[in-house]
Amino acid sequence: MPFFSTEKCLVTFKCALLYSSMLLMFLCVSSDALAGIHVMSEAEIAEIRQLAQLAEYIGVDYAGAVESGRVISPDEYSEMIEFANLLVVKSSAQLFTNTTGAQTIEQQAQALQLAVAEKQDVTDIKELSKALRGSFLSLMPQIQIPKQLMPLTATQALFQSECSACHGSAGRGDGPAAAQLDTPPVNFTDRERALNRSILGLYDALSNGIDDTAMPAFAPRLSEQQRWSLAFYAGALAFSASSKAPAMTSPAVASLVQLVNYNPAQLMQSLPLDQQADVEWLRAHPEYLFQAEQATQLLSPLSVTRTRLIDALAAHRRADYRAASDLAVNAYLDGFELVENSLDSRDETLRKQIEVNLMQLRQVIGKPMDDAKLEAMVDKLNSQLANAERLMSEGNLSSGTLFSASLVILLREGLEALLVVLALSTVLLRTKRRDAMKYVHFGWLGALVVGGITWALARTFINISGASRELMEGVASLTAAVVL
Repeated sequence: MPFFSTEKCLVTFKCALLYSSMLLMFLCVSSDALAGIHVMSEAEIAEIRQLAQLAEYIGVDYAGAVESGRVISPDEYSEMIEFANLLVVKSSAQLFTNTTGAQTIEQQAQALQLAVAEKQDVTDIKELSKALRGSFLSLMPQIQIPKQLMPLTATQALFQSECSACHGSAGRGDGPAAAQLDTPPVNFTDRERALNRSILGLYDALSNGIDDTAMPAFAPRLSEQQRWSLAFYAGALAFSASSKAPAMTSPAVASLVQLVNYNPAQLMQSLPLDQQADVEWLRAHPEYLFQAEQATQLLSPLSVTRTRLIDALAAHRRADYRAASDLAVNAYLDGFELVENSLDSRDETLRKQIEVNLMQLRQVIGKPMDDAKLEAMVDKLNSQLANAERLMSEGNLSSGTLFSASLVILLREGLEALLVVLALSTVLLRTKRRDAMKYVHFGWLGALVVGGITWALARTFINISGASRELMEGVASLTAAVVL
């Protein structure tokens, strides 16, 4: 029977598929898709973010439409009515019917609509819009913020070329084209407005534009890093002149994610008076938080645990219990969980003590309680973590031992691949198909090349943490079994 090209290809694919398909799956499956039962599409995420932007927009611009229960700008008020009605319609759409908290979202949207219709006080509108926006944000997967922004000089040049025609060279909304626009461009130096505008809201406005205005959509013409850089730059203009550098020690009063998701007024609510100015300084100097994030990534897992615990304690002191709870969870998933097995081999009792104490802390830090008791719990954990770090450093494997251990793993995996190649080669030789042997060689050589490329791509583009890593490993193991 002739050996057709399709059969030759099949021999090659059998060799390459066993190795490359299991690795390539990591590029095709996102950790976010594994984190929940329902995976939102890009269109659904974009719609929720647009609704969050609308809710924030009402909270920011309502003051320019209504004052003391009286309409002072009919056009602005009509827009508030339109956006509030749209939020009610969208919040009852199919997207939210199977979502946890769907009823709450619909009720919040209806409450905001009623408040706008009744021309209630600006403070009430801000509270209602903040609550609704928070509900929308809670539905979305974690926002992917770039690891670093563009250099300031490059961002300033980009702002001049893309934004200054309408917003002015200094961002005051007085550009050459401003007088010809029906809707005046935003004055980014307006502090009152900036206090109620989040970086995420600015980013979404840059990416998607604003309907019924001259504000265009800059996606995908500008890259994500360019849009984030412009958003941070515009969000800093109202604070750069007045804010003074605080005597701030780690941790900062807000994390990078909090600075992006929430406006300064929301972040200040839970802070003592002497720390509220720190929020403005962070908006004016976001590079501080980007540098802190990069520094944290270079820490050892146990150092990450200690850093997260300190941040969680600081969040609890300012009554941000949700952030405190999240940070306590991250202290385990992004830190201690990574060294559990290694510590187990050195001191199993210490590992269990730390694990139990972390669990006890997670159970209480998400609600009000005496700060002194929490500090005692964190101090005890820090002492135990210091002992664990000492044990780990004393018991570090030598370079030769690490090399030997890695070599054993490579030999084991290589032996499995070798058995597959030998089986295929034996079949071809016994059936006198020596002419097909070259395709076997193409197969295993191709697997090496694809494996190297996959490793490089995974190191560059994929960052898996805590819970996502556990799910990814489980699915990878099951898929490997199916492929084999």
